[in-house]
Amino acid sequence: MRKLIILVLVATLAYCGYWFYGAHKIENGARDMLAQARQEGWGDAQSVSLAGFPSRFDLTFDKPELKDRGGLWRWSAPFAQIFALGYEPNKVIAYLPSGQMLHLGDKTYRLTQDDMRASMTVGYSTALPLENAVAVVASPALTPQGAAKPELSADQLRLAIARKDKAQGAIGASAQAADLVMPAAAYRLGAEAKKLKLPADLLERIDPKGTLPDTITRLHFDALMGTREPIDQSALEAGLPGLMTFAISDLSLSWGDNDVSVEGNLTVDPSGYPDGTLTIRSASWRNWVGIAQGMGLIGKDEVKLVTGIGAMLAAKNPDGALEVPLIFKDGQMSLGPVPLGPAPQLVAQRQ
Repeated sequence: MRKLIILVLVATLAYCGYWFYGAHKIENGARDMLAQARQEGWGDAQSVSLAGFPSRFDLTFDKPELKDRGGLWRWSAPFAQIFALGYEPNKVIAYLPSGQMLHLGDKTYRLTQDDMRASMTVGYSTALPLENAVAVVASPALTPQGAAKPELSADQLRLAIARKDKAQGAIGASAQAADLVMPAAAYRLGAEAKKLKLPADLLERIDPKGTLPDTITRLHFDALMGTREPIDQSALEAGLPGLMTFAISDLSLSWGDNDVSVEGNLTVDPSGYPDGTLTIRSASWRNWVGIAQGMGLIGKDEVKLVTGIGAMLAAKNPDGALEVPLIFKDGQMSLGPVPLGPAPQLVAQRQ
């Protein structure tokens, strides 16, 4: 019995030592980061504190602030917290309260929500390789200062990224088809917005005729990307990891009686330009033609021609949906046979 008691005491003292050592390292690291942010002019906080003994590490920044050094934007919050369990320090949860402030130019907004938190898991390595991360915001509302109603709101916003063990599926097929080396790592990306209510001025610019409701029912994104190196601390310090392949399995929009979806595979050259085809599909394509006309993208005399071509293409599908290829090649892009000009440069690659 005596040996058991001694063993328990030794284990307890060892764990206490581990917690206080870990707390010291975490708090000092946070203070160093805060000092660097102040010196470089991109962030600040009134104070930093750590609690949670014995089972957690609870790091709190009081009145944190982030800002653009050019003065374009500034963000602040009453506090920000990061939590980690003592026995799982590689998993962290971040929490932000309601009542955050966002300054954009000469405008000030208040961000409120029912809940806002994110979680992240990294591998057990000094490089801190990313395993997965999820951020969820429940009932966010962005309200201009002095206004009674929010300008932008949603039922839920969700972002996610997860490491895949192998660069597989469409990413592998894309790389092989382009005779490229397989990506070193693959990550699944996801995003979703439910009942996204748009600002009135933005809605008026998009739809001057008022045919669209002010709320997007659902916006969803699901893709798999392949990178030249895993996402870890050293890769992020050097800049964003080199993007090699990008496979979109679902990029879809449901807005009133209108729908549109995009899917396809792209490879990315060392300069960051995509190569491949994305298929745009819509069963309500006639409505989009009308919206494009209202925005001035299609002239009145062109509507009949565009509608006629669309009808011929849509006749190939039993449900009457229109499918059009968006083609990226040699730094240019085209919608079917119609040239659209230079392709967008995705993240510029590191050599």
